[in-house]
Amino acid sequence: MTQYDRILGAMVGAAIGNAMGAPLETRPPYLIKEELGKGEFVRDYIEMPYDSPLQNIPLGTVSYDFAISYLSLVEFVKAGGVTKKAAIDALLELKNNDKYAVYSARVDRASAVGIEKLEGVVQERTPYDDLPVDNRYLTNGAAMKSWVCGLFNPGNMEKAIDDSILMCKPAHDNVIALSGAASIAAAVSVAMTAGVSLSDVIEAGIAGARIGYDKAMYVARKAAGASIEERIKLAVEIGVKYSNDFEKCVTEMTELIGTGINANEAVPSVFGFLAAAGGDVMKSIYLAINAGNDSDTTGTMAGAVAGAFKGAGSIPKEHLPFLSGVNDMDIERVAREISEMIA
Repeated sequence: MTQYDRILGAMVGAAIGNAMGAPLETRPPYLIKEELGKGEFVRDYIEMPYDSPLQNIPLGTVSYDFAISYLSLVEFVKAGGVTKKAAIDALLELKNNDKYAVYSARVDRASAVGIEKLEGVVQERTPYDDLPVDNRYLTNGAAMKSWVCGLFNPGNMEKAIDDSILMCKPAHDNVIALSGAASIAAAVSVAMTAGVSLSDVIEAGIAGARIGYDKAMYVARKAAGASIEERIKLAVEIGVKYSNDFEKCVTEMTELIGTGINANEAVPSVFGFLAAAGGDVMKSIYLAINAGNDSDTTGTMAGAVAGAFKGAGSIPKEHLPFLSGVNDMDIERVAREISEMIA
């Protein structure tokens, strides 16, 4: 398998998980099955549900998660690698270009505040500003895009972790969010390496969470919250235990680990789903999105890691032209440019 196959696999996997997961967002598994899947779990693109503020967008539209990832990749290619300026340029492009209005309307609060600060918007002071810790924005908005750092650093986990902190700190300046970002970046970096096993990829995610947290302690705001490193281990146990029971797997994962917006829920759950699916791209995505809650984000991360591990050849071919067309994104070209850069 070539590096191009792995890069394209990560990009297409992330896009599938994001687009399939977006309509399922906020719901628990039983409502996804009852309301949206008509008695079955969802395994395809569906229209936005009746209660979504974005009901009229085309089938297969990605959300903020993949949009900012894609724009970051474009800017990193221009810059010749991962840089802080390129990461900021991607954030501002998403916010200010009308072409991306449908995506920027769905920006998570932590990213929105980060973008406002980058634009020079004066933030109203709150009591939190005088505290030694800030527990408000422990979100997965860093981890949902940090997988791109793994693509530029195949087999170099340490550099992928450093790049993820560089990329994500402008909008997610706390140790837990950055621990999650480092975990996903490290997993993709190792998944990009020939001959690795799924256990290697999961162990990279665990190590990345620990190393990322330790590094972030020197450069980011402190925060209180459950350890991503330790919760990945628990999530993997659940995934392995229920690998042959789809419904039990998603239910146990949501009840014991969580799949919400906080990084210390969403990131661990992704590794649990990867373990349950044996690294299979589509099954990893189906598990992640049907667990609900922040399903477009867990779907993005699961698709990216599994896609890098298994490659584009493991993904049904119809997804790439469909998603590229609906979202006006040249996924193949960007993947090719990255593969040429890292060759």
